Amino acid sequence: MNNLIRLLASPRVVNRIRVQHVISVSHVSRMTTRRDVQCSFSSFSAPGGIVVQVNTSGEKIQLERDSMSCSLDKICTIAQNINKIRPAEMKEVEVREAYRVLDTLAHSMHKNDLEPKECDRRGELAWMILKRLMIEDNLFDPVNDVLLPIHGYPVIVDHALCHNAIKCMAQSNQRHLFDKALLILNTLEEHFIESQSNKIRPVGRSYALLLDAARHHISLGNDEVVSFVENLMTNASRQETWGNNLVTVNRHIFNAALNTLCSRAETSSRAAEVIERMISQDNAPLDQASFSICLKAILSSKGLQETSTDILTSIEPLLVKMEEHSYLPSQVTMTPLLDHLSKRGDLHEITRILNWMEDMYQRRGWEDIRPNRIHFNTLINAMSKSKNGGRKAMEILNKMKAMYANGSNPSTRPDLVTYNAVLNAIAKEMTSSGNKRNQMISDKGERAESLLSQMEDGMEGDHIVPDIVSYNTVLSAHMNSHAIDAAEKVQAILQRMSDRDIEPDLLSYTACINTLAKSKMHGSAQKAEDLLRKLEEAYAAGNEDLKPDIKCYNSVIFAWANSSDSGAVQKAYHLLNEMELKRKYGDRPDLIPDAVSYTSIIRSFAKQDNGEGSSLKNYILNKAKFNVDDGALNNVLLLTEIESNKDSGVAAEKAEQVLRSMLKESQNDHSKLKPNTITFNTVIDAWSKSNAKNAAAKAQEILKEMQILHEEGYPGVCPDTFSFASVLNAFANSAEANAAEKAEELLRHMCSLNKDGNTNIVPNTICFATVIKAYSRCGTKGSAEKAESILRWMVSDYHNGNTDFKPNTICFTSVCDAWSKSGDSRAVKKVEELISWMESLSASGHKDVSPNQHTYNTLITAVARSKDPMKSTKALQILRHMQDVLNIKPGSVSFSNVLNACSFTHGTPSVRQTALKIAIIVLEEAIETASPKDRLNVVYGAFFQACANLMQKEIEKVKIERVVEAVFHKCCDHGQVDIKLLSQIRRASSKQLYLKLLGHFPTFPNVSIEDIPKGWKSKVRLGSYSHSKHSS
Repeated sequence: MNNLIRLLASPRVVNRIRVQHVISVSHVSRMTTRRDVQCSFSSFSAPGGIVVQVNTSGEKIQLERDSMSCSLDKICTIAQNINKIRPAEMKEVEVREAYRVLDTLAHSMHKNDLEPKECDRRGELAWMILKRLMIEDNLFDPVNDVLLPIHGYPVIVDHALCHNAIKCMAQSNQRHLFDKALLILNTLEEHFIESQSNKIRPVGRSYALLLDAARHHISLGNDEVVSFVENLMTNASRQETWGNNLVTVNRHIFNAALNTLCSRAETSSRAAEVIERMISQDNAPLDQASFSICLKAILSSKGLQETSTDILTSIEPLLVKMEEHSYLPSQVTMTPLLDHLSKRGDLHEITRILNWMEDMYQRRGWEDIRPNRIHFNTLINAMSKSKNGGRKAMEILNKMKAMYANGSNPSTRPDLVTYNAVLNAIAKEMTSSGNKRNQMISDKGERAESLLSQMEDGMEGDHIVPDIVSYNTVLSAHMNSHAIDAAEKVQAILQRMSDRDIEPDLLSYTACINTLAKSKMHGSAQKAEDLLRKLEEAYAAGNEDLKPDIKCYNSVIFAWANSSDSGAVQKAYHLLNEMELKRKYGDRPDLIPDAVSYTSIIRSFAKQDNGEGSSLKNYILNKAKFNVDDGALNNVLLLTEIESNKDSGVAAEKAEQVLRSMLKESQNDHSKLKPNTITFNTVIDAWSKSNAKNAAAKAQEILKEMQILHEEGYPGVCPDTFSFASVLNAFANSAEANAAEKAEELLRHMCSLNKDGNTNIVPNTICFATVIKAYSRCGTKGSAEKAESILRWMVSDYHNGNTDFKPNTICFTSVCDAWSKSGDSRAVKKVEELISWMESLSASGHKDVSPNQHTYNTLITAVARSKDPMKSTKALQILRHMQDVLNIKPGSVSFSNVLNACSFTHGTPSVRQTALKIAIIVLEEAIETASPKDRLNVVYGAFFQACANLMQKEIEKVKIERVVEAVFHKCCDHGQVDIKLLSQIRRASSKQLYLKLLGHFPTFPNVSIEDIPKGWKSKVRLGSYSHSKHSS
C-alpha cells in the first residue's frame, strides 16, 4: 500500500491519471482508507487547488482547500479559455482539460461546503463547459442556443460527463440551470430509446439528484413538483424496461421521490395521494426509510388537516404494510408521529396515541413501538416549544410515574433526564405573546423550584438526585419569570447549590447576575457586581471554568446603568474603564467592550438633562469609535440620538443628521464611520415611527438613496426587506394624500425586484398587512375595495405555492376594518362575508386565520354605522355570539361599539327605548367584567352619549335622571371622568340634574377637567377616544 501511495504521489503518475481516467480525489480517498496502513507520504496536488494529505499513521486523508471562491476563479479562467476556442478546433489536450475541470466541479466541491452563490457559480461553469463540448460534438446549436437531437455516436460527450454537469446544475439554486439539467436528461433518454447506445445514456444517479433538487426549488409550484416527480419516475421505469442497466428504480431513487413529494404534502393534497399510490405499487422498492417518509407525509398532509381525519385511521394501515414487508415499526419510525403530536400540544390526543401504541404492542407484538422512557422524554423535550409546555410536561411526567407505579409498563420509569426535560419545558414557557417589550410576570420560577425541592427531598425516588443542569434550569426559569422576587430566589438557589456540594458553574453565576441586572430592587446592581468579583477571584486563583466573559461584565454595566442607586451611572462608567485597562495592561486581552457595553452607558447618560451627562456621553462615544466595529458603532450613534430625544420627529431628524455626517466622514478611507445597511434601516425605521408630517417622504427618500449607493457599488449598503417594510409602515402611519396608493406601488415594486432575482428583497405577510392597514386607515372612497383586492392577491399567490404571502387574522381584520369605516351601504354584508371566509379557512386547518375579538369588533362597528333601525339589537346579538358561541371575552372596545350602535339608533319612541335598555344592560356588563387594561372612561362616555342622543327632549331626560345620576356617581367612584365625558354628561342630563351634579363648582356651567377632584379622574387610561359620529 505504501508503494501505491508513493506511486500516486508522483507528479508524472498524477498527470497520467488526470489525462487517461480522470480519477477524482474521492476515489483516492476510498483506496487509501480501506485498511490501516503505515506510510510516510505527506501530500500531493489535485485539480482546483485541493491538497490531499495522509498522516503518518495512515488512518485518514484530509482535504485542504484554498478558498472555494479562489478555486472557482481558477476554473472560471480555464473554462473561459476553453470557451474561446473556435468550434471544431479543440485539441485532445484541451478536451481532457475540460473533462478534468468538470470532474473537479462535480466531485471535489461538495454542495454542503459551498455558499449558495458559489453553488450557482459552480452550476454555471459546469453548463458552460458541457455546452462547449457539445458544440464540438455537434450536439448544441450556439446560434439559436438550443440543444440538438443526438445522432450517431458522439466522440467527446458521454454519460459520465453529462452526469457530472447535471449534478452541478441541479444542485444550484437557479431555476434555469435546473431546467437545462432536466432537458439534458430527457435528451439522453430519447437517444437511448432510439439508438440503444451504451456510450451516451442516462444514469440512475442523475434521477436521484434531480428529484432531490426539485424539493429545494421554491420557484416550483406544488402541482409542478408533483407532475415532475410522476414524469421522472415514469421515465426512469421506461429506461429500465428498455434495457438501460445504468438506471434501476431502486430505493435511492424511490425514496428521493417520496422525500420530494413529502416536502409538498402539507400544502398539496395531490402530493399525499401520489405518495399513497407509489407505496401501494407491487414490487415497490420499500425500506424502513420509505415508511418513515410516508408517515411524515401523512401527518403533515393537507388532506389530513382539511378533513380532520383521525390520525390512527391514517397511520395504522401503513404500519401494518410495514409488517408485511418484514419491517417492524420501531422507535425511529415513530419519531415523526411524536414530533407531530408535540407540535399540536393536545395532551388528550397524546394520551390516546400512547394508549394505542401500548395496544399495538399487546395485540401485534410490536415491542419497539411500546411507549417507553425514551418516547416520553422525546415528547417532553418537544413540549418546551409549545404553548404552556411546562404544564403539559408535568402531566406527561405524572402519567409516566403512574404507569410505572401500577406495573402496567415498567419501561416508563422517569429518570433524571426526564425531570431535567420537564424543568426545561417550564423554564422555556413564554411569559407573553412573544413581544419582549411586553413581558408579563410568570409563576414558572415557582413551579420549577417546587419540582426541584421534591427532587432534593427524595420525594421523586432515590434515583432522582438533582445535578448542575437541574439547578441551572431553575435559575433560568426565575431569570425569565420577571417576578418581583426573582433576584432573591436566584441568590437562595445559588446558596442551596453550595450547601449540597454542587459547585455553581459560569452558567449559574451568569443567570444570577442577569436576574439581578433586571431587578428594580435597591442594591441589586451592587449584588450583581459582588458576584462578578467572586468570579474574578476564582479565575485569578486558577479556575479557568469561572472566567467571567463579556456578557457578565455587560450585565453588571446594564444593572448600574439602569439603577436608581446613588452614583450608579458613574459605577457603570468605572466598570467600563476597568474592562479597558484589563484588556490593555492585564491578562484579559479578550475582554473587549462591545456595542452593548457602550450603548448601556450612553443611554443612561443621554437620559440625564445636565451638562455633565451630555459631555460624558460624547466622551464615551469618542472612545467607542476606537473599540467597536463599524456596524455596531453606527447603531450606538443612531440609537443614542433616537433615545435621547423624546419627540419622535426630532429623534428621526437627529438620526438622519448622524447618517449624513457618516456619509461625509466615509469619504475618508481611514474612517470607521462608514454607514451600512443596518445604519440606513435604523434611520428609515426612526422616520417610520415619527410623528412628523413629512415622515413617509423622508423614509422613501433615504430608501432611494440606499438603492443609488448600492447600484454605484458603495460597500455594505444594500436595500433589503426591512428597508422596504419600514417605508411601507411610514406610509401606513401617514396622513399624506395618496399614502396608501404609494404603499401599494412600493409593494408591487418589491415583488417586481424579487421576481427579477433580487433575493435580498422578499415581500412577506407583514408587507402585505402594512399596505392593507394603510388602506384601512385612509378612509377615502374605494379604499375598502383596494384593501380587499390586496388580500385576495395574497390568498391567490399563497394557494399557488408562495408561502411568503401567507395571510393571517391581522390581514383579514384590517380589511374588515376598512369596510366598517367606509360608509358604504354594503359594509355590513362585506364584513360578514369576510368573517365567513375566515371561519371556513380556519375550519380547514388554517388556524392562523381564525376571527378574533378585533374582527368581530369591526362587524359591530359596521352595524353601528349602518342605517338599520334595529342596529342596537343586531349589535347586541353579535356580542352574545362572541360570548356564548365563540367563547370570546369582549373588551371595552366591544362594549363601546355596541353602545355606539344604541347611541345612533333612530326611530319611534319604542325603538329608542329598546336601544336605551340595551345600553344599560351593556354598561352594567362592561363594568362587571372590566380588567385593569380596559378603558372604562370610553365605555362611560359612550353610555352618556347614548342617553343624550336617545332622550333629546327635556321631558325625556327627566325620566332617566335616576339612571344618569347613578351612573355618573359610579363613574366618579371608579376614577373614570375625562374631558369628553364632562361634555357628554352635560348633554345627557336635564338642567336640574346637571345643576345637582356639578353646580357646586365655581366655574359652573363650564366645568373643565382641571376643576374636578383628582379622585374622579385618577384611573383614566390615555388613548384614542371612540365616541365617533356615526352616520344615521
